[in-house]
Amino acid sequence: MTSNSTPILIVGAGFSGTLTAVHLLRCTAQQDVFITLLDPASTPGRGLAYRSNDDNLLLNVPAGNMSAFVDEPSHFVEFCQRIDPSINVGTFVSRRLYGRYLELCLQQAMITRPGRLHIMQDEALGVSALPDRAGFIVKLSSGHYLAAQHVVLAPGHQVPGFPLPLSPSEHERVIAPWDFERMNQLPGDAPILILGTGHTAVDALFHLTQQAQPRKLWMISRHGLLPHTHRLNPTPPPHSQYPTYIGEAPLRTRALLQHLRKEAAQQQQAGGDWRDALNQLRPHMPQLWQAMPLAERRRFLRHGLAFWDVHRHRLAPVSADRLQSLLEADKVKLLAARLTDIRKSNSGELEVGFKPRGQELRHTLNVAAIINCTGPRMTIGPHSSPLLQQLSRDGLLVPDDCNLGIQINDQYQPTHPQGEATLGLWYVGPMLKALHWEAIAIPELRIHTQQLAQRLARELATTSTPSPQAEHV
Repeated sequence: MTSNSTPILIVGAGFSGTLTAVHLLRCTAQQDVFITLLDPASTPGRGLAYRSNDDNLLLNVPAGNMSAFVDEPSHFVEFCQRIDPSINVGTFVSRRLYGRYLELCLQQAMITRPGRLHIMQDEALGVSALPDRAGFIVKLSSGHYLAAQHVVLAPGHQVPGFPLPLSPSEHERVIAPWDFERMNQLPGDAPILILGTGHTAVDALFHLTQQAQPRKLWMISRHGLLPHTHRLNPTPPPHSQYPTYIGEAPLRTRALLQHLRKEAAQQQQAGGDWRDALNQLRPHMPQLWQAMPLAERRRFLRHGLAFWDVHRHRLAPVSADRLQSLLEADKVKLLAARLTDIRKSNSGELEVGFKPRGQELRHTLNVAAIINCTGPRMTIGPHSSPLLQQLSRDGLLVPDDCNLGIQINDQYQPTHPQGEATLGLWYVGPMLKALHWEAIAIPELRIHTQQLAQRLARELATTSTPSPQAEHV
């Protein structure tokens, strides 16, 4: 088995990996650097979030704030208007259309700088550092190996966790939120439980209710909270000064939430909108989060996260209206409850035990399947990909203390338990949340991908580290 060599290997071709590749092509235009973009999927750029062809599934950010490029804010809107001139900065377009946009961004970058980016359909199983900082050897699922001077980890979200242990036969009835093919194979009248009430749960609900045939549907989460709605005709959040009403960091969770509620109420009373208070706070959250003591971060995650998420991550107005119609028509029942147990019944269905919030009496539901929309796991464990497990075992990736992602420095380098980084290993993607808190949405990730690409370009321009030599394994 022969290994090939590449100066830069990007592992993952979802949003983060794709945009890093695009920015690297731009940043290294004078350096003649070759890049390999690795992903198991055949459609680089789309990732899990933008792979569906269902135009009923909308972005939850208006088009005016979805450009892939910070310095070209109208880039995405102009792309959309070439397809439909009625689209404007406040339009919420489909995820499919955004996936198409990312594909074209990558294709255009490759055309502009031909021969410098190689796309490889394969999966990385392990990354091993070579002696004397000579780079890395990457083991692939195909049996081949790649040598790379720099490895950028951009694997995207991990699979959701499940709150209860499951037997193999029970696990067969649990469906991932993006697995629309398996959802389509369910009988049209099969009763379904959607576990979770956030954006992915709403997407699953919309997909399951496309058919005219009625079925029993339930949505369950611990608090039973649904995302709030974006205002009509939203505008991108304005740049704002540090919100002095919050007070000086470090903040306590209680104080942060109290000050934010008060400011939102005052803006509402003055004829404004409560959403503006959150929008103005958003760019300052990394600073506030990093200054919070560990105990306060954990307190926020225990007591404030559910309420923060439904206000911060909002639904497109047309999606919120559709959801409200389904609730009013009793086509789905919303429950605030926690699961207590699951077993497979004699009929082959799952009997799901749960206790409604504030009650001790156990109730049951019989369902054909559970759509697991509990949100992606940020911890690394047996559920993780072979690559993440290997990196964790070898100490190249270390979980942060709040289990929100990995320990990473402000240069996008994963750090060891002692705080040191492995030179040449980089990370970009949602597990940046551990350091920045605001790090899972496009407006933040596009900044991180650009900054990482710029950092890598400077590194390549100032170091004389030779590219790894091809080896025979």
